[in-house]
Amino acid sequence: MIIRILFFVVATGIVVWLWQFYVVRLKINQRLAEPDKRELQANASNEDLLEKGRVSTWLFRAGFRRSEAVAIYYASTLLLSLLGLGLMFQLSRQGIFVVASEMVSSIPGGVGNVLIPFVLATPWFLFAVLMLIPTLIVRSVRRNRVKKIEQELPLLLDLLTTLAQAGIGFDSALDKILSVQNQSQPLVQELRLFQYDNLAGRSRVESLRRLMRRVHVPMFSTFISAIVQAEQTGSGMGVTLKNQSAEMRSRRREKASAAALSVPTMLVLPMVIGFMPGIFIILLGPMLFEVFGVLDQSFRGALGQ
Repeated sequence: MIIRILFFVVATGIVVWLWQFYVVRLKINQRLAEPDKRELQANASNEDLLEKGRVSTWLFRAGFRRSEAVAIYYASTLLLSLLGLGLMFQLSRQGIFVVASEMVSSIPGGVGNVLIPFVLATPWFLFAVLMLIPTLIVRSVRRNRVKKIEQELPLLLDLLTTLAQAGIGFDSALDKILSVQNQSQPLVQELRLFQYDNLAGRSRVESLRRLMRRVHVPMFSTFISAIVQAEQTGSGMGVTLKNQSAEMRSRRREKASAAALSVPTMLVLPMVIGFMPGIFIILLGPMLFEVFGVLDQSFRGALGQ
């Protein structure tokens, strides 16, 4: 009897343990599979945004790839435009701009008459600034994204070249590099989408062309075009990557040289603003003081004082 009870307890424990093990493994597999499915679905739906118009393409390439991004952009622009109109109406109702124009018109020498149109145009300027805030934000995000991609691409290309010369295939080398990179980087995200395209059954050339169209950065497009050409002609991937890496380093060197040559020109304005007033005050200050003293004595003599 005791043996039967022990056997029943042990069997029940083994069944419960096996069931828990099965449930845990099932949850782990689901968690591992769900991100890939979400990414593949997002990639498939996001790709359609490139065909919906210039605004959707612009937002897509800036990194705003949700299906409602265009609606949010238009809604925010409309909301800020209405806010600008309300602000214009409220300020005009209180007569602030009329008072400001009267104060400006009282400036002697005819300077006030020149400044009055600028004062009257101030409400329209505020309206335009508020309306353009979403556009300026998207433009800034797009510029930062392009800048980050251009900064990350040379390092990625050097790593790909090193691994390719070591005999590792392009896909394996890319996967090894992306696994140790920061996943929040724009270039890493785009290359992950390229891998998902390959997993979805698309050819490498088609996936590369989709990647080039999504990123739309000249430096990156040149690199992808070289990879596509090497894939179509059967050229060695290691040689192609080596040539692209050397060309990329040459471009970065030329860009750094151009930036260094432009420094003296960029320093002209700060030098004029920062040094010239002090130089004029030091050189012309005593002279102007003497001139004003002579003029003061002349006026006093002419007035008999």
